Amino acid sequence: MIQRIDVHEVLQRRVSGVYADLVTRPTGRAVREDIERTIAADAQARVTVIDFTRVGCVDYSCADEIVAKLLRDTRVILLLRGINDGHREAIEPVVRSAGLAVVVEGPDGALDVLGSPDAAAHLLDQLVAQQLAARTPGGGFFLTAA
Repeated sequence: MIQRIDVHEVLQRRVSGVYADLVTRPTGRAVREDIERTIAADAQARVTVIDFTRVGCVDYSCADEIVAKLLRDTRVILLLRGINDGHREAIEPVVRSAGLAVVVEGPDGALDVLGSPDAAAHLLDQLVAQQLAARTPGGGFFLTAA
């Protein structure tokens, strides 16, 4: 089962005012704690899609507070959706320096992995072994779980 979380909605719920940007460590912590509660409430989810589509920018501290800490502490596989180049610039070095990896779904549904090369290879193998993703004839990957 796949669980979906809209980061913009979480941000609006957790931070007073109308914000679209994930900046400052306290903001990241508030958003992550909300996401953790949502993940914990669904014991059947194997994959959690974290959708950044309506998020403006993400700074390094929020990338660490949200993505890296969720990767360290969660029991599900995280898949990031709606990631733009600016988001990627903050998320990738944080995940890589922590020795972690995270799956990113592109607009065409193709999967990419950000982070440590060893962790990325392990994560892709895990997705295929659990029948959550499959290889394309061209060597890419796509999500198979509904």
